[in-house]
Amino acid sequence: MVLPGWSDVTYWEAVWDDLRPRFVVVRVDVGAWHLRWGVPLWPFEELLRFGLLALPWVAYAWQWAPASWRQELARPERRARFVVEPPLRAPWPALEALLDGHGEGLLRLPSGSPFIQIEAADGEGAVRIEISQA
Repeated sequence: MVLPGWSDVTYWEAVWDDLRPRFVVVRVDVGAWHLRWGVPLWPFEELLRFGLLALPWVAYAWQWAPASWRQELARPERRARFVVEPPLRAPWPALEALLDGHGEGLLRLPSGSPFIQIEAADGEGAVRIEISQA
């Protein structure tokens, strides 16, 4: 077992980066009208992480769906086809990754990098929309 570098500045920066609360901040500026709205980021990260790690289980369970469902959703003339080739074995590594916390910090960006930034100008004024992490 190796102890962490207590005197190392980068160790403490990494600790602070993990501990500080992160928020999604939405900024909308339209002329003289300004809107600021922020929510914690962790619910979005957890939902995305769960969805990505639960997809193998959906494919695995699809093999027990009624055949009429599978045939109807896989018809070639459908605009949105849903065809899944189910795996033969249960995807236990995906469950283990979900429980171990694999993929935490999935939406973590470097500071100053917005998720979305839109700027537009017309004759009446400028419009700015930004979704970033704070």
